[in-house]
Amino acid sequence: MNRREMVVATTGAALVAAAAAVPLLSGGGGAEAAAEAAVPAEAAGQEHTERYLGRTIRVATAADGGGVYIDGRPLHLMKFADDAYLSSMCHYEMAPTPLDAARRAVEELRGAALQPSTHGTHVTHL
Repeated sequence: MNRREMVVATTGAALVAAAAAVPLLSGGGGAEAAAEAAVPAEAAGQEHTERYLGRTIRVATAADGGGVYIDGRPLHLMKFADDAYLSSMCHYEMAPTPLDAARRAVEELRGAALQPSTHGTHVTHL
């Protein structure tokens, strides 16, 4: 087998593996299902607290001043008109809910502590 045939065979195998993984990644379950499960609690105005990757995420109610906290520290969130959220940790990826934005921020932190925001005093009212 020459080099060109090896590249073609390897590329073909990679495409087959990627095609097989698409239903697993985009199908029901995963982060999308978790975010959808959290929507009723947020919509009802109830506080939501959970452990995610060893961190405590709390989505406070409007009565408590609103906001999202990771291990007790506020996560800076911006809400857009199309009901999407952007966190200070993930500036290039919109999240459908504040909880989903907090989960993505925890993933981005990779165990580091969340530092206070130094750019203004935006308050997210959920």
